[in-house]
Amino acid sequence: MKGNRIVENGQRRLTIVSYVVTIVFLVLGLLPLVWLFITSIMDNNSIDSFTPKFVPKVPHSISITLDYSGMDNNDPQFYEKDAMKATWFPWMAHMKENIGEITVTGVKDGHELYRAKTIAAQFYVGQPFIVPTQIFKDSIMAQRLPQIEDRKLSEFTWYGQGDAVSISGGSNITDEPLSQQLAYFFDKRDILDGKLVVLQQSHNWWRLFDSYLSLNYLALQSAGSFGFYQYFINSFIVCIGVIAWQLVLGGMGSYAMSQLVANKKIRFSLLMYFLATIMIPGVSILIPQYLFMQKLGLLDSLWAIMLPHFAWGFVMFLFKGFFDQLPKELLQAARVDGASEFSTFIRIVIPMSIPVFTIVAVLTFIPVWNDFLWPYVVTKSQHSWTFTVALNDLQNSKNPRPNWISAGGVISMIPLLLVFIGTQGAIEKGINFSGIKG
Repeated sequence: MKGNRIVENGQRRLTIVSYVVTIVFLVLGLLPLVWLFITSIMDNNSIDSFTPKFVPKVPHSISITLDYSGMDNNDPQFYEKDAMKATWFPWMAHMKENIGEITVTGVKDGHELYRAKTIAAQFYVGQPFIVPTQIFKDSIMAQRLPQIEDRKLSEFTWYGQGDAVSISGGSNITDEPLSQQLAYFFDKRDILDGKLVVLQQSHNWWRLFDSYLSLNYLALQSAGSFGFYQYFINSFIVCIGVIAWQLVLGGMGSYAMSQLVANKKIRFSLLMYFLATIMIPGVSILIPQYLFMQKLGLLDSLWAIMLPHFAWGFVMFLFKGFFDQLPKELLQAARVDGASEFSTFIRIVIPMSIPVFTIVAVLTFIPVWNDFLWPYVVTKSQHSWTFTVALNDLQNSKNPRPNWISAGGVISMIPLLLVFIGTQGAIEKGINFSGIKG
């Protein structure tokens, strides 16, 4: 006895073991998620390094100032091309240096002429077709400049004669190794029309997350104005549509089977029919479903993705098990008061069944959100792709970068985590009420 409480022999030891096992499983479960996030903000050289790296390096931020004093040329295209040469050529030559952004400022006769900025998300998306090789010529940039403008791979702001700028005398090139390498590159190549007067180097933490912005630049032209996140929106629309249809059809059909079908044999036969559909492999009906969607003229649309998910036998089984436990006296009292079956379902059954509706919504959301094969088969244009199809295309592309793939994986998990966190309480109530055992 201790404090009027009986302590069983070994209870303390069992409690300690329980906590230790829980913590171990929690750490092992979170470790892959943490590593996925770390690799999404890590540069590819660190990911591919033979020595494991666990802490991301903060990307370098490079500021370059070019002086055009004495030049008579006033064509913005001329200066934009020079700014792009000062950005894309040295970045290509030093791709392993984890550069996060390069800002180029043009000055002329003491006034700011223009400002150009390119971030890592823009550079790595455009590198395969803007600077695919180590050949750096003025004619090459002249050909690539329209593509840079069309794909918005750099920001260029023309001031003409902007604010006054003062440049101090002496050396304005920082002593960091990367700055010295870039200065040597410009001096050796002699590719700039302007004179390099300032080259500063710093760090920018925000550039750690450029892999997430890269996803948007990758699909900006093919997927619409939302870019890569159009696929996220498509998946969300499909999930919402399927969940709503499952809740309406599954809820009403299960209620009718549970409360309105009096014959036990018919009720059992209906239940077995719906359960039998669970045993049919989805792959075996893939071709018939595809041909059916083709006949309906719904291929390459979100409707083609949603329709096969509108009726699940497991949902009917889950709803019926819950509705069987509802107090029949309460339903009978509603009927005696003159309520119709539909009114009884809306006003009495649904408020009492929020937990099971939540469980059905969650159990529907997970497989639909993660579904890949069926959306891959029925969609052709990128505008109709779901997130899983887009991730597959990203992995099989000509320039798959590991941090892009990790960033896509992190984004795809966010809705699942939010759903579980937001519905945890209702799920526990539904499990306790419906008698589902783990």
